[in-house]
Amino acid sequence: MTQLETDVLVLGGGPAGTWAAVSAAANGARVVLADKARCGTSGPTAHGTTSLWNIPPGPARDEAVDRGYLHGGGLGDPEWMHRVLDETHHRVEQLAGWGYRFPGSDPGSSLRVYLDGASYLRRMRRSVLAAGVRVLDHHPALQLLVDRDGRVAGAAGVRRLDNCLPWSVRAGAVVVATGGCAFLSGGAGTDVDTGDGLLFAAEAGAELSGMEFSSAYSLVPAPNAPVPSGWANPGGLALHFATFTDESGTVLAGRAAAFAAIADGRRVFASLDDIPALLRGGLAKLGLVDHAGRVALRAVLEGTVRGTGGLRITGRDCATTVEGLFGAGDVTTREPITGAVSGFGGQGGAWAIASGVWAGAGAAAYARTAELAATAREVPGAGLNAVARIDPRAVVGLVQEHTLPLRRSYWRSAGSLRDSIGELDAMWPGAEFELGGSGLDRLRARQAAALLAVARWTKYSALARTETRGMHRRTDHPGAEADWRVRLMSGGLDAVWVRPDAHGLAARAPVPVPLARDPLARRRPEAIVLGAHEEQVVPAYPRVPGVLSARSAAIPDAPEIVPEPAPAPVAARLTTPSH
Repeated sequence: MTQLETDVLVLGGGPAGTWAAVSAAANGARVVLADKARCGTSGPTAHGTTSLWNIPPGPARDEAVDRGYLHGGGLGDPEWMHRVLDETHHRVEQLAGWGYRFPGSDPGSSLRVYLDGASYLRRMRRSVLAAGVRVLDHHPALQLLVDRDGRVAGAAGVRRLDNCLPWSVRAGAVVVATGGCAFLSGGAGTDVDTGDGLLFAAEAGAELSGMEFSSAYSLVPAPNAPVPSGWANPGGLALHFATFTDESGTVLAGRAAAFAAIADGRRVFASLDDIPALLRGGLAKLGLVDHAGRVALRAVLEGTVRGTGGLRITGRDCATTVEGLFGAGDVTTREPITGAVSGFGGQGGAWAIASGVWAGAGAAAYARTAELAATAREVPGAGLNAVARIDPRAVVGLVQEHTLPLRRSYWRSAGSLRDSIGELDAMWPGAEFELGGSGLDRLRARQAAALLAVARWTKYSALARTETRGMHRRTDHPGAEADWRVRLMSGGLDAVWVRPDAHGLAARAPVPVPLARDPLARRRPEAIVLGAHEEQVVPAYPRVPGVLSARSAAIPDAPEIVPEPAPAPVAARLTTPSH
């Protein structure tokens, strides 16, 4: 078994993870970076052109922040937007100083808003190695380590290229930068984005935010066609120039109209008239162009990768709600800069840079004051059982049935959400106690459990927000409500909970944070019948007050939010018994 010690452990080798590693090293920390695949070559960024929200200081920046705040449904934070723009502008200049050549930019130009993803990540890998960071390629993390006080003290996983033998790293602080969750939808580069970091962070007690804003889709060539480089990325050049039409030739007014048409069962095409000749020729060579000179399109769910939800951050250093754990990139909520909409306009790329820098520096500062734990225990979790009793493909199939179709995620209603919650909740006990195995089977089981957990958080959050705002579209609540201009927190595993942010802009009755479940304790749920009108036998989970519970999701007239007691101190949470 490989066992290492370091000051800062970074989990994830995409843009956010590499910036975090460089930043932590620059702040004097010893750094280890563990990536699920190969640092610098995997993930969505490596498969297309990445846009950056890079606007020089001045009136144009102020106007962009004002527009972004309004476009995001009032859930963003102008102060954070300005912070991200400042940090990104500075780091883009640093990237140029490292020798990266921006496509289409003259040397010395301040207008650097596009990155070739593959070249960018190659440059970042070289910078990581030059900073003295130890890189562990093909080392997926499966669970976090905590000390006896509940502080995150490292992580453990398997070595994919070495018979999946175990590894562990004890660290003074951990940065999770594992990306979002795309539910194995087939989007370019999203095969590694299975929500692993969201799951093991939640198992350690981390809270999430904005999980209802998880319905980001992209438009790619229709089934059975290869996806050209740069196309699947929402900032890709081909899609940037395309005009969308339906099969009658009627022009569709942008992406939203195209998605709505596909959701209604109509065929949608990209017209090549406005696409540059070079890109048009490449599409023709791939056999994607039909007799009318169009490319047929389909919608691919990119979930929280291009969405907004993720780990809740509590400070300017991107600390999470668990001591010793920091977050960066798509695994964290991007609500502070995007609000209720996707960050495909460059905010996502900018957030990866800025949050990575801040999380790396924050983790390094924390590690300087935290004594390396003499002993650390693995946080137990779903899908880690020694013997497998169910096939992870069954779990993945159920999750995809309730997430990938536009009728499940693009358009939402109380009926469809309750239906999804009922089936996904019924699967959770099996995933927790029957998924497992050894070697690659263990990794697949863990991924299946993560997909299921993320799907449940998104459905519960979407059911709780009874309005339409940004990418969250409720057919039974088609308008935005002023009282809902507030962020929603979520979490929990056996019992999923949702609550409004106590510091929200319009929270009418803020609810205290519920008691955290002991991350080192697991309890097999029992089966009960909810009521006379419920024929289905469902799992009974420990009741967590102040939440939207499985019971209120299943019973139409049940109250959604109930009072709860004050939270226990962090140090006491590991000794709080389950109820």
